[in-house]
Amino acid sequence: MTQLDDCYQLLAEISAEVAAMVPPGHARVLLALLRVGDTKGLADDLTQNARPGWKLALRLCLERQDYKDDNIPGDGAMLASWAERFLADCDRLALASMALARCESGHLQLQQRAPRTFVAWATSRRPSTEQRERADFEWWSAHSARQVAPRMATLLAERKRIIAYLNREDVPRPVSAEFSASDPTVEHLYRQLGQAHVARFALQHSYPADAAIGGATVGRHTDILALLIGWLHRERDHHTSDGDDTHTPRDERALIAALADALDADTAETERALQPFILDRDNAAYHSALPGHAAPPLIRLDEERVVWSALGLLSEPLIFLSRDLRRRHAQEYHNSAHLREGVFRLDLYNLFGDRRFVLSAGRVELKRSGKARTDLDALVFDRKTGTLGVFELKAQDPFARSVEERRRQRDNFLRANRQVSAILEWVQQHGPDELLVRFDERAAKRFRVQKVYVFVLGRYVAHLADGSEPDRRAAWGSWPQVLRVVGDGPFDHDDRNPLSLLFARLRDATPADTTADADSQVIEVGGLHLQIYPSFTEMRSAKNRQT
Repeated sequence: MTQLDDCYQLLAEISAEVAAMVPPGHARVLLALLRVGDTKGLADDLTQNARPGWKLALRLCLERQDYKDDNIPGDGAMLASWAERFLADCDRLALASMALARCESGHLQLQQRAPRTFVAWATSRRPSTEQRERADFEWWSAHSARQVAPRMATLLAERKRIIAYLNREDVPRPVSAEFSASDPTVEHLYRQLGQAHVARFALQHSYPADAAIGGATVGRHTDILALLIGWLHRERDHHTSDGDDTHTPRDERALIAALADALDADTAETERALQPFILDRDNAAYHSALPGHAAPPLIRLDEERVVWSALGLLSEPLIFLSRDLRRRHAQEYHNSAHLREGVFRLDLYNLFGDRRFVLSAGRVELKRSGKARTDLDALVFDRKTGTLGVFELKAQDPFARSVEERRRQRDNFLRANRQVSAILEWVQQHGPDELLVRFDERAAKRFRVQKVYVFVLGRYVAHLADGSEPDRRAAWGSWPQVLRVVGDGPFDHDDRNPLSLLFARLRDATPADTTADADSQVIEVGGLHLQIYPSFTEMRSAKNRQT
């Protein structure tokens, strides 16, 4: 066994010890954990992520076999104290697991000093793929929030009036999500508020609304999410002085019926669409493999009841949804991947909406000797400058669950090297004007292509460690990088040479030559001592000081 294997085994043993400390009483334990870990306020920073050990803690509780809480005495204060300690242990376990994943990927080097003592140090001063992806995603989330901000501000202003109405003594309080307010204005406001949140979350998935996976459309999933978020706001707004933490168990059948009624939808379809939002014993291990991301919107307490989570509903609910759809319906999910490319293409074309640009309707196939050479995902011709942009689009899932998944993602992305070569060889043989003929013969009769730029864009990530080097004849970048280049709006008629600008900015972009984690980090849990240094030099200096 390697030192990394030894550390993984030790971590598994400690995890089992922590799990053994979960007290009996399935539902009451989960509710205690929610009151400690699910403290997100509705006005909090909406980019806030779950604590690193949040899903691990939920998983260890869900994996207990005692659903029934009958005749189990409970001390609320003692249970709350246990939940604090338990979640802190799970945080440390998750941080250690994340560090070992970085060792496995080569970003950290691990060394064992004693049976339960390890040190690790960064092998590069550049941020890891995961750190760059998270930074890009957080920037994109903030960008999306700014776009929705005017709509949200209008709704929040109206909400103040609604809160005053809801807190009148003569207005009955909704005891659960099944309640429908008698005032349609109230229901309309909270539904719109939920829809505004969902609009902010659009970056979390890449499917069109009519895409169907597992018997329900993506649009149905997002409609349900908007309702749940609206009901969460409504419940917290009603008698706000009560201090209700909203962790109220809800009858699942009644919740499904209420959702179906609100959406005028079939009950069976609504049930299918709701299930991928729920964390339960069957999927807890799958979702806990990605610490700190995509908290569950709902959590199953027992066979009949669920509880919703403000953290899950208001942070990354559509990432959780996408992952569970992939887990439940792997083949359908894979077969519908081409639909994500279409969404990516439309997003790209929204940047080139001015009449100066000619856009391909879809993919364009290039052939040689009658056989397919390659296909081009998107093409943009600028009539004003004679430049032609050829785009290879990679619509990945965000945040790989494992080192193996990240490597598969890397290999798939870097296959674009072959497509870059095929495109440039074809252009060299047939000429750039012939490329324009392939998607717009009318433009080809009036204009000449002066320059061809090739782009390879990843939806969430573009700079992956290891693997083959990207072909530098193309510009490689992530979609958030593209949005940063473009700025506040699409390219317009007065921009000098948008394709040339985009190509230069993406090609010349390099990660900052700074240490990703500037300070040493110590993780201690269950007898494990793991110290992480920002560099080998820092590790060696610390060792010399100790001797």
